[in-house]
Amino acid sequence: MSKLAIITLSTLGVLTLGATIYTNSHRSKAVNAASNATEQQTLTVYAAGPKPLSDQIIKGFEHQTGIKVKSFDGTTGKILSKVKAEQANPQADVLILASMAAGVDLQRNGQLLTYHDAKHAQQLNPAFQDKHQQLFSYSASAVGITYNKQQVKVAPTDWSDLTKPEFRNQVTIPDPQTSGSSLDFINTYQMQHGNRLLKALKQNGAEMGGANKEVLDAVVTGQKAAVFGGVDYMSIAAIKKGERIGFVYPKSGTLVNPRPAMILKSSRHQTAAKKFVDYLLSAKVQQQVEQNHLIAGTTTKLTNPLNNQPINTYRVNWQRANTALTDNLASFKQVFN
Repeated sequence: MSKLAIITLSTLGVLTLGATIYTNSHRSKAVNAASNATEQQTLTVYAAGPKPLSDQIIKGFEHQTGIKVKSFDGTTGKILSKVKAEQANPQADVLILASMAAGVDLQRNGQLLTYHDAKHAQQLNPAFQDKHQQLFSYSASAVGITYNKQQVKVAPTDWSDLTKPEFRNQVTIPDPQTSGSSLDFINTYQMQHGNRLLKALKQNGAEMGGANKEVLDAVVTGQKAAVFGGVDYMSIAAIKKGERIGFVYPKSGTLVNPRPAMILKSSRHQTAAKKFVDYLLSAKVQQQVEQNHLIAGTTTKLTNPLNNQPINTYRVNWQRANTALTDNLASFKQVFN
């Protein structure tokens, strides 16, 4: 993965007037100081959604702290592209990504701020805690198989089911270059099993689609019968709305992917950024996370929200996953070129 630029915010310059007009000079400095104070209380957050949750969190944070938040919502891929494009004039203070590997990459490059005293950080699930105290996984999502109930008569139970004849030319896969959850899944799956299944899927006509929403829409509308590696919270939200789809966590195992928040080291709004991280880990936001069908960072057990059954999850060393990412992404591209 390419190195990302450290994010900073530009500050307002101080206007000075001639000493011969003391009153106007004093007034100008006072107005400018007030402008600087306002600027220092504006926090810029780039978040990988879901947007309704992001909007809810930001509104609550602004109400509780009086700190204004300027936000950008997009996929992990779009956020990273935006950060890269802004290298000459960085804008963000806090990033919330849907890819733990992307967060670890920023960490390994020395771009993240250490926050030792984050409130409630010790209450995070041990699997989500970062010993460096830089990545704060306030939520997580898991991937599985999303399928169209009108087209699929027998629900799949494992990944390999999607290589059967009834799924020929009917499977879509989220693009790991736009979807952070797909990026981490494609990587960790190959760390566990290699790429044999990916080749079998390709031979059965599986195709790479767009980001998570695009591939979900393809199944909802019947263009495709199933998603390999669809995110759970989007599928569950669609099921709750009455869409004729199903969702399963494969019995052989799947990835539960932490969604880390992080403060960029060169942020000039570090106090406000720390308050935002504290707010993300608060009981109020953790409840909102669950209401949006994501896994709360403070959860004590990983269970299926639809039936409360345990999820068989991969055990992931994220430092090793970051090291393996380039090769495994290249392997995926060789199959789905």
